[in-house]
Amino acid sequence: MDIEQLEQKYNFKYPDIYKCLCEDGMLNWGESGSDWYRATFPQFKKNPPLLLFGNDIEIWNHQQFVEASIEEMSEEDDYRNIHANYKFVPFAKNGAGDLYAFQFDLKNNGEVPITFIPHDDEEAEILAKNFQDFIFRQLLEALTEIDENAMFYEEGEEDLKRNLFNQLKTHEPYMTSRQIEILHSIYQRDLFEYTYKTPNGHVFEAEGLATYDEVEEILNREIAFENLRKTFNYTICWIN
Repeated sequence: MDIEQLEQKYNFKYPDIYKCLCEDGMLNWGESGSDWYRATFPQFKKNPPLLLFGNDIEIWNHQQFVEASIEEMSEEDDYRNIHANYKFVPFAKNGAGDLYAFQFDLKNNGEVPITFIPHDDEEAEILAKNFQDFIFRQLLEALTEIDENAMFYEEGEEDLKRNLFNQLKTHEPYMTSRQIEILHSIYQRDLFEYTYKTPNGHVFEAEGLATYDEVEEILNREIAFENLRKTFNYTICWIN
């Protein structure tokens, strides 16, 4: 992916941390295909690229994906109908096709917030004030429900932990010492079962290394800023 070409073409500057990740090969998830899980994934588990074990996310390393998303968002007949005052640059998606994007119109003192843009809802949500905090949040949220759907899941807990510590090793250069310390401490726990309640009152059982309540408390303490979790209708401008 040609970072400089994208910056020049669309008149923005990626955060330094993202450029470093690209230069270090951390955005490379390999070529997708029927053989990826058998041939590529086992090697990546030893040295996980960016957010391989994150919370339902697929990092893009192909320039055409970024360009196609930016072009689509600027079209008047785009199904999202994004207001022109917002400047989103997507860098990943989840399994449902929702986007994760840098929100450059909110850039402040060099910090570019990360925003979640759903494909079937007009309400976007600000997830972190910068990419470093977003990485930390993704790794932390992946620990609340650990089952066979988790990318780092193994039948043996020792093997599962090995995957997590391999991930921490490759992600350490891009996080703060405090964030590393928190993740390292949680990774050393034994898996445990717990119940949690959704906003509509339903109760579910889960197994993980951290509860939803604990993760929320950590995020509120460690990556707090005025727009954390702010939701807004991206078809209407709320920015002055």
